[in-house]
Amino acid sequence: MITEKKYALLVNLLLQVMFVGILLGLFRTALPALSESVFNVPKDSFIFLSMFIVAFGVIKGVANYFAGLLADIYNRKKVLLVGWLVALPVPFIIYFASNWYFIILATFIIGINQGLTWSVTQISSVDITKNDRRGLSVGLNEFSGYFGVAIGGILVSYMTSFFSVKFALFSFSIIFILIAILYCIFLIEDTKKYANVISQESPDNIFFYVSWKNKKLFAYSQAGHIEKFVDTCIWIFFPLYLFNNGITLLEISYIVGIYTFTWGVLQIFSGLYSDIIGRNLLIVAGMLICSIFLPMCLLSLEFNWWLVCSFFLGVGMALLYPSISSAVNDNCDDSWRATGIGIYRFWRDTGYASGALGLGLVSSLLNIEFGFIFVSICMISSTLILIFALRNNEK
Repeated sequence: MITEKKYALLVNLLLQVMFVGILLGLFRTALPALSESVFNVPKDSFIFLSMFIVAFGVIKGVANYFAGLLADIYNRKKVLLVGWLVALPVPFIIYFASNWYFIILATFIIGINQGLTWSVTQISSVDITKNDRRGLSVGLNEFSGYFGVAIGGILVSYMTSFFSVKFALFSFSIIFILIAILYCIFLIEDTKKYANVISQESPDNIFFYVSWKNKKLFAYSQAGHIEKFVDTCIWIFFPLYLFNNGITLLEISYIVGIYTFTWGVLQIFSGLYSDIIGRNLLIVAGMLICSIFLPMCLLSLEFNWWLVCSFFLGVGMALLYPSISSAVNDNCDDSWRATGIGIYRFWRDTGYASGALGLGLVSSLLNIEFGFIFVSICMISSTLILIFALRNNEK
């Protein structure tokens, strides 16, 4: 049973990761949709537009790795606080941005913030959770974060009806960053002391072990990398494609919001369910659902159709997301678990970068619709690799 003290700490961590999600959500919907009208990105410059996601993915992946490494060596709370302090310049960069290069810089910094803060909140949540409830713990963490993403996206889209985009982004982001810093300082407790560390010899090269040598961890890492292609498509190309086809920014925020909200809420149940029936079936089901419903979006430009497809994309992500993270936790010893999670999250979130480059290249050479199909093919291929690697590992 979780003690009252640990329960209060878990609630504080969930609120903290919700702030992380809100900050990300503030920028996810508005920036891609308004890239042409506000930041003067030339029409159909898909690769240039994608550079802000490339910057985000690369730096977040690296920050994930160091967040895990530093959390194992030092103190979880200190890494979390540094992640929030790093974010302080972002509102000012956005407000004074005169072109897309400033957005790339701001997104680079947000990547550091997200890598340090989200990784540590998940590591800390697992620290205070029993091993047979890791799926539920990860599901709650991801639910809270992506609930925040949905809130942030809808909030800033609504406020742009009354204020300029830059002022709305500046005011809300600075408020939430300051609240999160104060919350971290006064209400978050370091959780490393709660980790159930069993003395086991660590692999000689943990990065190589997680990335390749352990075939289960390799399978989960590549699946995590490729599933980010879906989120990248929804982040960049949903707002751009819909806005250019006459859908309003507020309607786009609802379409993206139903995806993130469904993804977030259902992770509570999928995380718990993965504790009961196992991780792999839910991972495969989620990958296949996403690969089917992403290209199906293109069958119509009706607002309600996109809501339906976005809902099912959220279902798919909810099935696979906490299940992969929990499976990685299951296969890492507590003495190096934070580092292992950091390495997995490195591979997962660099999927933003490779996904953005792939989407940008395909859309530039062919068209934006082929970008959706490209992601679907990658998801199916990754699912086959996952199944093959896990079966071979059992032999």
